[in-house]
Amino acid sequence: MRIVNMLFTMFLVSAAALAQVAVPPPPKPADVAPANAEVIKLLRTGVSERAILHVISATPTTFDTSAEALAALKQAGASDAELNAIQAHGAAPTKPPDAGAPVDNGPSLEVTMKFIEDKLNALGTVNFAGYVHDASNNTDGVQKFSATISNAVANPGACSLSYHRLVYNNGRKEHNENVLINLHEVKNISVLPDEQDWQMYLARTGDSTKTVKDVPDITALVFKLNNGQDPTIRFYDQELADRVAKALIHAVELCGGGPKPEPF
Repeated sequence: MRIVNMLFTMFLVSAAALAQVAVPPPPKPADVAPANAEVIKLLRTGVSERAILHVISATPTTFDTSAEALAALKQAGASDAELNAIQAHGAAPTKPPDAGAPVDNGPSLEVTMKFIEDKLNALGTVNFAGYVHDASNNTDGVQKFSATISNAVANPGACSLSYHRLVYNNGRKEHNENVLINLHEVKNISVLPDEQDWQMYLARTGDSTKTVKDVPDITALVFKLNNGQDPTIRFYDQELADRVAKALIHAVELCGGGPKPEPF
């Protein structure tokens, strides 16, 4: 009987010790906000930290920065820099203007469109190479691009932007077209690394085994239109791309474009 009591006592001590060192399960995330979900998707596809940080800074919506949401991002592989950027982006409150205070709507449509037109006409030709690695067969390739934007006309009366686009790919003329964008039809404007724009295109077309690296680093300004098209303008200078995008977003707002509410 004494032996049985000793064994029972040892069992209780062992059980208590195991209870003390048990690792709690990871926190269960709440419903994932769209902005958080996009970052998690990019993390799972192995996109570089630099590209993800740029996507975070260009995201028009706010992030869920609750403890559960941040834990889910950490589990998906988010770095400290990415988490800090998400917290800064999600925690920026918008202070409403004081009652009776004058509202500053920014530059007029005419001034904004003139700025856009001048910057695009000064853009010239952007030359870069896209190095593509295909993990499915461990092969590498390179495509050398020359992209030229010319004859840009920003028409405030018609709320439109037009320009000529000429693109060579490895010396072969790939695009030679006039582009017309009706600002009423613009759903979204984003600025992101060009290689990230490539990566998203490859994912949409089923080429998920391919990764792309631009040399030099190129920035893409991407329109999303109601008709499903996504015209893209490429820049050497990320800061200039951000300034043009900000002006375009302001012009779209003045023209009554932008996201439309979903029908009931």
